[in-house]
Amino acid sequence: MSEQTDLKGLRVLLVGGRPASIAVLRTAFGLLGLRQITVTPESARAVEALRAQHFAAVFCDAAAEPFDDMPFPLAARRAPGVLNPMTPLFLIHSHARRRHIEIARDSGVTDVLTHPVSAATIARKLRIAIAEPRPFIAAPTFFGPDRRAGRPETYKGPDRRTRIAKKTKITLPEAAPGTDVALV
Repeated sequence: MSEQTDLKGLRVLLVGGRPASIAVLRTAFGLLGLRQITVTPESARAVEALRAQHFAAVFCDAAAEPFDDMPFPLAARRAPGVLNPMTPLFLIHSHARRRHIEIARDSGVTDVLTHPVSAATIARKLRIAIAEPRPFIAAPTFFGPDRRAGRPETYKGPDRRTRIAKKTKITLPEAAPGTDVALV
């Protein structure tokens, strides 16, 4: 990761659902020196902004309303006329569960952040997304960053997915005298 990546000149789009979430992100961006921040509370206006301007990154609150009956992250990747559908897209959750992260990943989100989010975390994730972008996958049902990127391609160790039977010692309860115990 390049710690020297300058974030000050970046243009960032914030798509909000909750004003408190947007205020926290704006404060964090201010600490990072980001000054070109466009905030849109509605998904439709955010998609229009993506059609008109280039952004270095998009941060979206999970509570943002859908655009044309599809979640905003999916619309940002697939809506016609978007200038750069490969823009890094970060989803902000207040309480992310595994299923939320899987849904976000499957809709093409670059990364998921959870509250409380720090300026250092945002800077680290943003630098990684800009300096070392993951390759994009374009398939009929998916368009987004490769979720398998970063794993070694040429693994030379044993196959970790095979199951090896392990010996287990089982202790049987003591049977009363004169009682037959049968193992089934």
